Amino acid sequence: MKPAQATVIGVAVASALVLTAQADAPEDIAARILQAQDEQSLLATWGNWHPEATHRVVLKYGPGQEDDSFSYRIADSADAEDADLTKALEGYSETARSEPRMTARSEADIQYVTAVSQVDYEWQGYAGKMRQTDAFVFETYLGGNVIRSLTTTYDYR
Repeated sequence: MKPAQATVIGVAVASALVLTAQADAPEDIAARILQAQDEQSLLATWGNWHPEATHRVVLKYGPGQEDDSFSYRIADSADAEDADLTKALEGYSETARSEPRMTARSEADIQYVTAVSQVDYEWQGYAGKMRQTDAFVFETYLGGNVIRSLTTTYDYR
């Protein structure tokens, strides 16, 4: 085979692979993020986030109490440790968690995935239930779907 023929065949094969490769669906990416439970699995999802992605966390307590919320850039969280949050969550443990119920929709070039899980927990001698809602916003970046923002709501009401 001549070098020119090999080049043409190589280009044709590469083109076919590019055309047939499917980007991960937002639902698959969201499921992977939600399943990541340790540092290694979280690092494996790093490429699924937009470089300017943000994460907003909302805590809803009982009646008469104001919600707490905070947000941060995902890229800034790699080295961050929140000692106050770690201290506040001492003694908190999940005793059961449902599989997330996922819904997806899209508007224009933006895709939305929402995952809702029911969580049983124990904390400081109290057993309770909480609903966790993860609302992902996806956009296309460098030819693939990436998370532009995530809002996680922990509803203890």
